[in-house]
Amino acid sequence: MVEAKTYSFELHPDMIDLLRRGFEIGKVVDKFAEAIKGRKGMGIEAIGREYFEGFGREWMTRAIQLGEEYPDRTCEVLREAIDHTGVYRFPFLLQRFIEIAYLSIMGIFTLPILQNNYDRLAYRMVDCPMFKALAEKCGEEVANQLPCRHACLTACRTLAQNFDVDVVIEMQGTTPKDGYCQFSMTPL
Repeated sequence: MVEAKTYSFELHPDMIDLLRRGFEIGKVVDKFAEAIKGRKGMGIEAIGREYFEGFGREWMTRAIQLGEEYPDRTCEVLREAIDHTGVYRFPFLLQRFIEIAYLSIMGIFTLPILQNNYDRLAYRMVDCPMFKALAEKCGEEVANQLPCRHACLTACRTLAQNFDVDVVIEMQGTTPKDGYCQFSMTPL
């Protein structure tokens, strides 16, 4: 008799813990608030861009590293399909690492994926804890400038570069205007 294998399609709790502790939103926002103390206008934008681009790059790089170290069954199946067919890296593998990054630090259980096909990968972040923390710590005026958008956009760029996928990355929705942030990747 062959014994059935048990698989987990859930993210590994150790991986989630490592990402959450390494990229704790409260600490990230505290450091940013300290960096912009006494600044106004374009000074905040420039600091926000530099600060959150660095955060986004480190966040996604670590999510990729830990996702490889703690693969779940979803990643294993995707890798098998990619190895067997030579396709599916975009959009499916990229989606999984976006999920790993966001689900690990944002305190959410699902990330709304709006489109996932060969034409486009699009997702939406609703009730963003980073945006809320920025509003609480730095004020609504700073939060509404969306310095945090640079983290999400850079995370997408870092992911695409890591998997050698040429894409155009866009932001189609913003929390101050639409009540959510929406990002997409479209292959060239």
